[in-house]
Amino acid sequence: LSVQLVSAVVEYGGKRVRGSDLFSPKDAVAITKQFLKGLKGVENVYTQHQPLLHETLDQLIKGKLRDSQFPYLGPNALRDRPQDIIVFMIGGATYEEALSVYNLNRSTAGVRIVLGGTTIHNTR
Repeated sequence: LSVQLVSAVVEYGGKRVRGSDLFSPKDAVAITKQFLKGLKGVENVYTQHQPLLHETLDQLIKGKLRDSQFPYLGPNALRDRPQDIIVFMIGGATYEEALSVYNLNRSTAGVRIVLGGTTIHNTR
């Protein structure tokens, strides 16, 4: 039974049906624009990259998540701005993702984001 459940989950949300891309954008002009935009106001070159989680949470807070990529239940689930967001990363989260959540919590009034995971990944 559990093998069938895992297979069903992978088929429903596996890489063939995922809409968001970890390495977007793909074309050279968009990559260059994103790189130059990322260099503005950078104090530490090692922290200039924003993880995909940051962009996803930012879109969620602004109410701009695409329904096709991030389905939800209920007709009015994203009508109002979320106040509490819980993110749990199966497979673990990184320090970079934790920093991104920390910065979003500091910069976004009225929204609390909690990040959890099965482990914290480091360089070792």
